Amino acid sequence: MHKCKRMVLTSSVNAMDAKADKKQAKFTSADWSDGYRGAYDKSKTLAEKAAWDFLEKLPENERFELVTINPAFVMGPALVKGNFSSADFINDVLTGKIKKCPKI
Repeated sequence: MHKCKRMVLTSSVNAMDAKADKKQAKFTSADWSDGYRGAYDKSKTLAEKAAWDFLEKLPENERFELVTINPAFVMGPALVKGNFSSADFINDVLTGKIKKCPKI
């Protein structure tokens, strides 16, 4: 029987606490966002927490390694139609809505 050994979950920096100490080398499970910035942040936080909770509830012999990556910006061809923050940002830069390139 095939069994998952590792899963990589693409989450978002929005699932992490923006108020955490910016000088820290890495974030931990204590640095969850509280979703205070809006529905998108909350959905990313709840989805990532659900993945960790799912893994924890599995019997030990069925568990796998879970790794999350939390990008702040995703660039490339859109796989979905409609608006989303990374594409909206690029569109705003290209159309001149954002007059200067922000420090990012």
